[in-house]
Amino acid sequence: MYNNKAKARPSYPLESINFIRQLSKKAPETAKILDLGAGTGIMTNLLSQNGYSSLTAVEPVDAMRAKINLPASNCLKGTSWSIPVDSESQDIVMLAQCFHWFDDIQSLKEIHRVLKPGGLLVLVWNMESKERSEWVAKLRPLYEAYDGSAPQYRMGYWKNVFDTPEAKSTYQLPLQHKRFEFDSKVKRSDVWTRITSKSYIAVLDQIEQDKLQVKVEQVLNEYDDIPKNDDELFIYPADTDMYWCYKN
Repeated sequence: MYNNKAKARPSYPLESINFIRQLSKKAPETAKILDLGAGTGIMTNLLSQNGYSSLTAVEPVDAMRAKINLPASNCLKGTSWSIPVDSESQDIVMLAQCFHWFDDIQSLKEIHRVLKPGGLLVLVWNMESKERSEWVAKLRPLYEAYDGSAPQYRMGYWKNVFDTPEAKSTYQLPLQHKRFEFDSKVKRSDVWTRITSKSYIAVLDQIEQDKLQVKVEQVLNEYDDIPKNDDELFIYPADTDMYWCYKN
């Protein structure tokens, strides 16, 4: 499953990384940045490729952490409730595609502990854009129907913790928000690969996955601008939502 995640999940727009440079009080070459809940290192790698040399990734799952392209000393096992770095040591804490899994005050307090005074907290999510694509708007309900009670970014419940008195006393709130368009060129088969990279789809048995795939193919077949095979590329519309605030 983790191989599929690493290969199928899109990265993040370079524009969003450049925007972090504007938000941060330090240049990438000198900023200490922590990628918390780093997963297989998609954001970690992008930051590394764009000048962030003092970079630490923290991820609790061993198999995912093994995919991260950093020296072992900079790739640590930990959680949002127990971050294995010193207090007031980080200029930026990055949360990419993950905060909805641990959106509680204990996490915000621990992040607050490791941020330097005035440090920057950044939250980022990619979402397939149903606002800009009719076929995406038809596909998303098909696979999102399987997410059950699993926490999801799109539901917005993760924002509630930022309304608490504890959060308001430790961060400069409300959260700020910016959206980036992040379309990618894909093959037809990439659509299904990306869908199966979602954890709630990956755990389905083969029979249920096959049923869903039939429905997905039926939607794709409705559109003439989507190739019938993998010989041509087409645009997969997506957006990147970024939220940020500073430590008090």
